[in-house]
Amino acid sequence: MSDEVVISVKNITKTYQLYNSHADRVKEALHPFRKKYHHAFYALQDVSFDVHKGEAVGVIGRNGCGKSTLLQIVCGILKPTAGTVEVKGRISALLELGAGFNPEYTGRQNVYLNGAILGFSKAEMDARFDKIVDFADIGEFIDQPVKTYSSGMYVRLAFAVQVCVDPDVLIVDEALSVGDVFFQQKCFARIREIIAKGTTCLFVSHDTIAVQNLCQRACLLQKGQVVFLGDAQEAVSRYFGTIGEKPGVKTQTYPEDRPSIKPIDVFVSNDFYDVERILEHNILQHSTHRHGTRGIELLAARVTDNLGRDTMQVEMLQHLIFSLLLQANEAIVEPSAGIHLFDRLGNLVFAAGTRQLGIHLPDLADGEQMIVILKLALNVQPGEYTFSLGTSEPSTDHNPNIGYVQDRHEQLGPLVVTADATQIFPFYGIAQLPMKIEYRKIDDGM
Repeated sequence: MSDEVVISVKNITKTYQLYNSHADRVKEALHPFRKKYHHAFYALQDVSFDVHKGEAVGVIGRNGCGKSTLLQIVCGILKPTAGTVEVKGRISALLELGAGFNPEYTGRQNVYLNGAILGFSKAEMDARFDKIVDFADIGEFIDQPVKTYSSGMYVRLAFAVQVCVDPDVLIVDEALSVGDVFFQQKCFARIREIIAKGTTCLFVSHDTIAVQNLCQRACLLQKGQVVFLGDAQEAVSRYFGTIGEKPGVKTQTYPEDRPSIKPIDVFVSNDFYDVERILEHNILQHSTHRHGTRGIELLAARVTDNLGRDTMQVEMLQHLIFSLLLQANEAIVEPSAGIHLFDRLGNLVFAAGTRQLGIHLPDLADGEQMIVILKLALNVQPGEYTFSLGTSEPSTDHNPNIGYVQDRHEQLGPLVVTADATQIFPFYGIAQLPMKIEYRKIDDGM
């Protein structure tokens, strides 16, 4: 991050005149003595902050606090009632799904239209077009009218245009809530990449995890005013402090018999080792992201719940069973198999395999097969996850934490972890850590 200030917001105030009825609006317009029939509503009040080159700053707050109004003022869409905004460089903004798109135009035509709006010539957009289309990944729909697009396709193309033109300033307002988990991972990876190259980012979202992950600082708005500007983690903590309501002294908010989410143990039966069923329900049939020398090959994988039902959805704290069919295509010493789990931001949540758990698989001769069962408890927060499955053997550099990858299937899933919001969650955050609590009430006589 540089010391250069790219976005400077000084004492911004935005007011709207609110009338109780249309008649009041007419009476005020026609009154000979200019009597006021309205009252002022402050969408923003004396908001000030600076954002430096290469910095990502989040803007958070409850609905109606002024977040979107602030971004529209920074982009120049709205004019402030008072105060000034200075922005250095070209702005790319994702404020509303499909904003700037002509629904009658094709995706290709809209790419060039948006490029022209951003100040690029046709030759400059020609040089960027393939990169934009590749990122959007909407295939032949690029030459179809965007009015035929789904909401996910809309945002894919809109986001691709905005981030593939190398903007000086990127402004995002909740746009990434649309799209599947794979595209969200792709978006956050791209945002991190352009920020590392010096792009300044202003990021508005109710997604506090994304704000903490992406932003160094955050601005907390409350009723149009800045109540905190600083470390993103502290801003999020303060935000949650504004949400709850204090119960009365005698209010019993959570009865003692209120249910809580608890894990269920799983017994792995012989059914999970059925080769024919693993092949029949193979999730790797359409795997397109694969690498490795395949000395030991991951032929097939099946994902089931604890009852043996094929599923990619599981309740919080419950298990999924991954049945992996391995085949050696050469002599393999100390083979290993394992899993990587990633959240929707692309962060590695968990990675482990047989070697990490101290399980020593037998050596395999060329042509031999083996089934490995991974019983994974999803002790993670509710949401969507992707995963990879792979095989390896020890690396020759003798580092026990580095393996030689033989076969790896990436970007599998998504896994969906659910939870009953009427029950007490067993933890908050990314994942559950082992924790015990003791207590002792102090008597007056002690």
